[in-house]
Amino acid sequence: MILNAEVDPSLFHDCQWLPRIDWNVKFFGAHIHRVKADWRMPEESHIGFEIALILEGRQETIMENNVYSVGEGDILIIPPGFKHVSQCVSPGGMYYFSTHFNVDDPLFRQEMIKSNQLFFPAGTETNTKLQKVVHSWIGMVRESGEYTTADRFRMQIALFELFGIFSQMISTGLEPRIAPSSVQYAKAIMEAIQSRFKPYREDKSGEPTFRIEDVAASLGISPGYAQEVFRKVYGYSPRHYLSETKLHEAKVLIQQPNLPLNKVASLLGYSSLAHFSRQFKRWTGTSPLKYRQSLKPITAEH
Repeated sequence: MILNAEVDPSLFHDCQWLPRIDWNVKFFGAHIHRVKADWRMPEESHIGFEIALILEGRQETIMENNVYSVGEGDILIIPPGFKHVSQCVSPGGMYYFSTHFNVDDPLFRQEMIKSNQLFFPAGTETNTKLQKVVHSWIGMVRESGEYTTADRFRMQIALFELFGIFSQMISTGLEPRIAPSSVQYAKAIMEAIQSRFKPYREDKSGEPTFRIEDVAASLGISPGYAQEVFRKVYGYSPRHYLSETKLHEAKVLIQQPNLPLNKVASLLGYSSLAHFSRQFKRWTGTSPLKYRQSLKPITAEH
């Protein structure tokens, strides 16, 4: 085969093509947890979607000024950027499964949020389909041992089954409401943020460096337009995305018990543990040490 040679178009005469798919798909934060009656999560938001299934007890979630009472077998979807507070409201505690996922396809994200289908009571048709997927993840939970590559593929296969269910819920065959050029710019900005995230580059204050002006200049657009298209496509600012991404990575690193916290701070680009601790507390309301101490081993009771 000759590389980089021009291909004769006649070789593909009457050829029918499937679309090229260039999505960044993520599955993270999956856990199963038994909590006491006084369990409460502080207000937070995520860069991806969250799906929660209550296995025992009842949870109350306040999201975007709406209150959801989520009982045994119920499923709640929390979209990207939606601020929410969740707490156990069962005297005997609660048992739940939760995970986060993301796909950077703007049309999918827009239609999921627009559909406003977030709560799926037990016994409904869609809930039954979603439970099948969620229980496949629960069945993969281990108390100890490493997850294999095959395990990870099975987890991702289940995620695509989830996308298939969602695609039946939302509108299909719609033209994107955002110009393709805007989507391309927004994705380029996201990729630029991610490239600056690992490894971090520090300025004199120790903060990871990110300037929307630099990214915009590299794309040949103004900083204001860069901010506008990113918010239009993803629903939040580039700075908010960077902050949420840093927080997610911080939580992942802190959950590794053999990794010293000063090493976590260094990996995230902070000049000192004290500096990182102050920022983490601003994000979560608690220190990295207390957050690590609050984590409990995942137990599979099924």
